[in-house]
Amino acid sequence: MNAYYESLLGKIREEMQLNHWNAALQLIQGELDMPYVPGDILPVLEKMRQDCQASVTSPRIPGVQDLEKWIHGTPVQQEMAVSMLEGMNLRQFGPQVQQLLDSHLLDEFKGELIESLMEQKIDEPFHISRDGLDIEFVPATIVPAQEDAGLTGAMELFDHWFSSQDPGMTAFCTRLLRQEVLNARPFDFQETDPLLLAKSVVRLVYEAMGQEDGWHAFAAANGLTETGDLLLNIEKRGANTI
Repeated sequence: MNAYYESLLGKIREEMQLNHWNAALQLIQGELDMPYVPGDILPVLEKMRQDCQASVTSPRIPGVQDLEKWIHGTPVQQEMAVSMLEGMNLRQFGPQVQQLLDSHLLDEFKGELIESLMEQKIDEPFHISRDGLDIEFVPATIVPAQEDAGLTGAMELFDHWFSSQDPGMTAFCTRLLRQEVLNARPFDFQETDPLLLAKSVVRLVYEAMGQEDGWHAFAAANGLTETGDLLLNIEKRGANTI
């Protein structure tokens, strides 16, 4: 199973274990609405949807003791800890946040935690390891996605290329770009060329769907054949991240 679906199914299982049935269903349905779902993933998603819809048990609300246990637990439990912290006042849980940033969690989940810190405008420093380097960052100073020139420019290009003829492709590229953002945090994309970023995301989508001829045709039609390319963070996790 490739990294994208491994991550997605992990998130869904996480929500189900927390008894967040509506959140799980939203993730499931969002993926089922995509124009392309691999044949081996489709029945898994449909089974998860049935399990969520059939659940009528009253959920037990997790507490701080659960949080402490999950932080030091399995990778799935650590992902559950991230989901739990996202709904809490993170100013009160700085040490727990740092423990998760120091853990072996996937960068995507660390990115979700960092974005929660950004949303709450936390102005205390945290540390994270990236490519063997220890990086100190202050969440409140990170440029949010909606104000990031590199990201907004890439989104505009997706709309220009696909919105009129293939809105499903726009949605696919947007989701992949979002995953790239999470994997890159705490860095932003202010200094990244929007054209190179958008081109690289579209290329990865075409390649993941096994449509290399389609990619070459798209690149030629839009004058991208001689344009540079980027190695995306999500590509570093594997050859196929969709």
